[in-house]
Amino acid sequence: MFEDVLGDEEFRDIEDIIEHMMERFGVDMDDLTKQPFVYGFSISQRPGEEPEINEFGNVPSPDENCTCGKQQVRVDERKPLIDVCEIDDKVHVTAELPGIEKEEIELHVTENSMQLKATGKDQKYTEDIELPTGVDPDSAKATYKNGVLEVVLDTKEFGNQRPVRID
Repeated sequence: MFEDVLGDEEFRDIEDIIEHMMERFGVDMDDLTKQPFVYGFSISQRPGEEPEINEFGNVPSPDENCTCGKQQVRVDERKPLIDVCEIDDKVHVTAELPGIEKEEIELHVTENSMQLKATGKDQKYTEDIELPTGVDPDSAKATYKNGVLEVVLDTKEFGNQRPVRID
């Protein structure tokens, strides 16, 4: 189909460009049959605040410490698409984890972050999620349906100031 429009020589040029890009990222072309590259971003904005841009996928950001000119790309691990919202006195975290069963998900919550790990037969997801406010880890309620994980946590202020009576 493309050969009819572009011709064989132009089509080979495109293939060469793609191979060069993959080489630059340090990707073995055989790895492409295992899992595709995924990259994207989500933008959220709260009223009166600057927009927040969150990246997801399995393509790493450039590493300033790399002197080799290549970046190693992990095609066996993805960063899930995650949305974090603070509504009233609750924090809602939604993560898309296609190809994962409920039993393959591991969640750990602290007062200000959540660690998500999911390892399926063909997919692996990991992400450390910074929460917008302090939460009560014991209040966490999670549901998983059709590849979507939803976690709801009660907000809690830690380190509140209190007056101290001096005797």
